[in-house]
Amino acid sequence: MIAHTSDSSNSVQTHGKFFSRAGQKFFLKAMRLREVGGTLDFEQKVALCRRFDELKSRHTTGLILTEAQANPVLDLAGQVGLLAMIELAVTPDELTDRRHFGGALSRIAQIAHVFAGRPGLLGYLIDCPIRQDEIRVHGLNVLRRRLRTLIKTIKGRDAHAMVAIKHRPATRALAMLDEDLIYAEVSALDALELHDFVVSMHNLAEARPVIIEFAQTSPGQDEAVAVAFGTGAAGVVAPPVPVPASSDWLGVRMLKADDLMPFVTLNGTCPPRLARSPMVSIVICAYNAERTMLACMESLRKLDYPNYEVVIVDDGSRDRTAEIAAAFPEFRLIRQPNKGLSVARNVGLYAARGEIIAYTDSDCVVDPHWLTLMVRALNEGGLDGCGGPNYAPHEEGKVQACVAASPGAPCHVLVDEGRAEHLAGCNMIFTKSALLKVGGFDPQFTAAGDDVDVCWRMLDASLKLGFCPSAFVWHFRRNTIKAYYGQQRGYGRAEAMLYARYPERFNTLGQIKWRGTIPGLARTVPGGSRQRVRWSVVRPGLQTVFDPALSVAGFLPQTLEWAIFWELAAIASYFAGWSVIPALTMQLLGLVWALYYAWHAPVEKCHDSFTSRLLITFLAYTGPMTRTITRYKTLARAMSRKGTETPARQRPQIDWRGRAIKLAYWNEQYITRDALLDKLIKFFARAGHPAIVDRGWNDFDVEVRPDPWTRIYLKTADEEHGGMKIKSHVIARLRMSPLGRCGLAGVLLATVAAIAMGFPHLAFALGALTLAGAVCIASEMVEAGGVVYQAIEGCATELSLIPLGKPRNKFLRDAIVAPISPPLTSKDAGAELTVANSVTE
Repeated sequence: MIAHTSDSSNSVQTHGKFFSRAGQKFFLKAMRLREVGGTLDFEQKVALCRRFDELKSRHTTGLILTEAQANPVLDLAGQVGLLAMIELAVTPDELTDRRHFGGALSRIAQIAHVFAGRPGLLGYLIDCPIRQDEIRVHGLNVLRRRLRTLIKTIKGRDAHAMVAIKHRPATRALAMLDEDLIYAEVSALDALELHDFVVSMHNLAEARPVIIEFAQTSPGQDEAVAVAFGTGAAGVVAPPVPVPASSDWLGVRMLKADDLMPFVTLNGTCPPRLARSPMVSIVICAYNAERTMLACMESLRKLDYPNYEVVIVDDGSRDRTAEIAAAFPEFRLIRQPNKGLSVARNVGLYAARGEIIAYTDSDCVVDPHWLTLMVRALNEGGLDGCGGPNYAPHEEGKVQACVAASPGAPCHVLVDEGRAEHLAGCNMIFTKSALLKVGGFDPQFTAAGDDVDVCWRMLDASLKLGFCPSAFVWHFRRNTIKAYYGQQRGYGRAEAMLYARYPERFNTLGQIKWRGTIPGLARTVPGGSRQRVRWSVVRPGLQTVFDPALSVAGFLPQTLEWAIFWELAAIASYFAGWSVIPALTMQLLGLVWALYYAWHAPVEKCHDSFTSRLLITFLAYTGPMTRTITRYKTLARAMSRKGTETPARQRPQIDWRGRAIKLAYWNEQYITRDALLDKLIKFFARAGHPAIVDRGWNDFDVEVRPDPWTRIYLKTADEEHGGMKIKSHVIARLRMSPLGRCGLAGVLLATVAAIAMGFPHLAFALGALTLAGAVCIASEMVEAGGVVYQAIEGCATELSLIPLGKPRNKFLRDAIVAPISPPLTSKDAGAELTVANSVTE
């Protein structure tokens, strides 16, 4: 996180996506000195000092110097407070040819040794103008290793200086985590293309600043500089803009110096002010947050946004949370009994006066320009919601730092550079109208999962979610191991509740099946660190780099299911007299995956040690297990619920061969099957039985998943008998799930293999296991059929549908005052018979 430290007052360090100087935010506004040579006499030095004073008065804060310029210019720049980056030129031959690479390495090491510790030095910039085709020929990984060697060499000579590579649109694939910042040069782009380019560089940079250099002067350079800073660039390098000389009425040719400076139009304001600043209501939901509450409140007080309010909802805290919040009288404090996170978010929503609602957590510290950047992205993108990243701040203790680096932190999911599928709840804003349109937050999510649910409901409502990578917050992670496991259990419960509502968004193992990617996650998985590069693009020179898509196979060794399967395999191997080493080796792959994660985890240098990596390995292995166990427990409790409390009124017609339950109903109020299906879907969602509405490609309306082994397919049809009379048919087909079929088939194949290999005892054991599994699955299917039967009957009763089957007992038979039997055919009824098999959306 901290890339540069020094005792000098000119010291600049990275602070998230931006720079910090003497505790204040610092923007690099730099120029090149193309007219300055490598040697200067006394008069030239005096003239250069006057030039530097002029640049400072025109809001310039830095310089980009060549190797030749560095020796005479660097100290002069440092004396007047300008910071400089030294550009180290490396030719493509020096980078690609091993014989020439050694000479370049020695030269760069000598330069870094000479300029180490100079007060005006910001860092070094490695410039290698290599072409995209040369990268493909010599290999991306080979060139990355050599650039990494150059960076390490410079760091070895000057540990406090920042180091970056000068990237171009066609060579973005060379970007690495070893760089302290991301520096990119662009040519002429229109405002939209430049915005997209800066956003893509931010996504590559992750928690590092981005500097944009404009290689050539263009008529629209002032707008380009404003777009770069407005999109969150921490620095811009731009040449002077040549303005043609004009003549006044006396014929005197005039040239205004102000027009030549690239940063005058900003007037020192970074990022630029918004043309329109709608009122934003920041909602903070707090529960026992006294550890971080003061820092959160102070950061909100320092926001650089002209029109906002802060609404604090204290959700029944038992510590000093409300007392700390009350010390900020400019903020509104609402106190309520503990009702959960979603209820608190809704209380803040309805109490807000702004047209935009911003949510962050009480354990977050916001960047001063958080709202400015976020609102700009929301307005310019025509978005209904927008989010940003969250980063772990510095932790004093080693255990806290290890917990912060362990898996499970809040994250965003991107479907494109600036579009999101999910926004982290600690950093998200929405238009108030969009939140009200989807009904706010669901109160059932009391601690986690509320952000996922509201984002999915917005996407289902065709609303647009965006992402602003520069609008970040510092998010304090759980500071104890106990709190970390509590967080993972909360995530497990939330996943189980989400699964009941959105089963189509989950994979076979019950994990969320994201349609987008989580930035940075792939490199923590073996084989996932190799980014995908799109070499052939629509517009030449704009290369696309993105993380590979990860399937469940990439995380399989870290799952609870994997561990249980290979434990059973080891036990079976032991009793069969086979070697247990293969099964134990496969089981240990989970530990290998955890070690790989720990090796690539972002641990602060001050806490990086063998014991730290070992602790992260333990948490990376046990955290997902805890999460999965909790998810299964929650699902088991939900699946143990029976049908409605309303007693069934008719006996079902059972088709044993087709494994189906058939029911029929009559009504004279034109209540169609759509109403019944809607009732059933809502019931299954409340009961924790996931139900998926078919989209029109299958011969059923709804798929119900009452347990991992059973699938029930509901099919409905209506017969119209004239007027308002409708006869509704409901068929529930009971089937074994793919997981159950694969499991039984696997054990059956193992039984056959044991017979063929001459192991009768093992074959008998496996056969018994197959039979027991089949019996258990059959019993589960029967129980699930009973639950669905009760649900259909209960929902039909709520709709006042008259059952047409045989009554279950005399009391229910007497309760039906006037049983109505519809005509057997449409001819008898004199009405047209319409059987509706279309799918309910």
